[in-house]
Amino acid sequence: MRKPIPRALRLAVGVTALLVAISGPVPAASQGEKGGGQSIFRLADGKRVPFSSMMDDLSGADIVLVGEEHDSHANHRAQQQVIAALLGRGLVAVGMESFPSTRQDALDAWWRGRNETFPDFLDRVDWFRVWGLSPALYRPILATVRMNRVPLYGINVPRSWIDVVARKGLEGLDRDQRRRIGPVAPPPPAYRKALRESLASHHGGPGEKGFIQAQITWDAAMAGGLLKAKREHPRAVVVGIVGKGHVEGGYGIPRQVRTRNGDLKVRTVLPFAPEAEDRPGKGDADYAWAMAPERASDPVQIGVVLDTAKGGGGVAIQRVKEGYPAEKAGLQAGDRILAVDGSKTSDATRLIYAIRQHQWGGCLRLRIRRKGAMHTLTVVLERPQETPSSGQSE
Repeated sequence: MRKPIPRALRLAVGVTALLVAISGPVPAASQGEKGGGQSIFRLADGKRVPFSSMMDDLSGADIVLVGEEHDSHANHRAQQQVIAALLGRGLVAVGMESFPSTRQDALDAWWRGRNETFPDFLDRVDWFRVWGLSPALYRPILATVRMNRVPLYGINVPRSWIDVVARKGLEGLDRDQRRRIGPVAPPPPAYRKALRESLASHHGGPGEKGFIQAQITWDAAMAGGLLKAKREHPRAVVVGIVGKGHVEGGYGIPRQVRTRNGDLKVRTVLPFAPEAEDRPGKGDADYAWAMAPERASDPVQIGVVLDTAKGGGGVAIQRVKEGYPAEKAGLQAGDRILAVDGSKTSDATRLIYAIRQHQWGGCLRLRIRRKGAMHTLTVVLERPQETPSSGQSE
């Protein structure tokens, strides 16, 4: 039976991220549901089910995909709850979209409990450049993985690879990149139509062919990461922590998994806001989980572009952004930030992590070196008019 077109597709090519809403059916049993309760619906029949019943079903799967809106604390708590409940029933492995497979050595060190702090781990996976969101969103999942020695896999690929596919096709990748991605199943007509419609609503970027090829390649790469985890841990339930656009409707990762191995049992769970008009419907997933999203607040950024090269003591400032707290505090290009509130900062990751422990409206102290002289500056964290960006700037 053909599934409905997914309503939310997170599509990223290069540095462009597109979120497309396509309307679909609503579970009949949930049409009158109001409020912020965490009700769970089995979408095959629209019936509300208890968490334990859902988990009994998920524990019998080979791969469980739990979707997320990346900036939702509630979505990530739900993912952590699924992992914890599965651990109570048997073996588990976890694959996360937020990490590329090229950082697997760092992930292995983390889940095996090797001695490193959380900021050390963020530095090794180059978190703020690769993913950029607040690590606090994912920390409960990462803590559960480490505490229980759950094998953790990076299932994504570097964004630059997907950008190459969008411009040049799979032929633009080298042999190792192509091997890591694996076979890419063509999209069914309904998925191709949905992607074509989403592209029509945006300007610039790749053409239709490149746009569609990039999306299905991205889906295929993450499917391959999950299948690798399953091969290496055949008795475990592999939990995929991914954006809900890669799950919804079964067109993304689920289709790519089933194309490569149709014998595997795949289950999908989608979160949704109780007050949302575009609720998941039959065919969008196996389960829909109602929860208030609890968006992460905008991270504090003082407004400097950092030199990511290590060495020389502290972190060098390449540029100071106009109108940001750093400019008002007197920071200058060429300054080296040595410490935040008395704690030394040896690299850009630790500096960003330290700054983002603060909230807008507060202040922090920076110890800097400028032309050989030491200075201590107080930075008042007044929110700028411009929306802060993520990456290796702070």
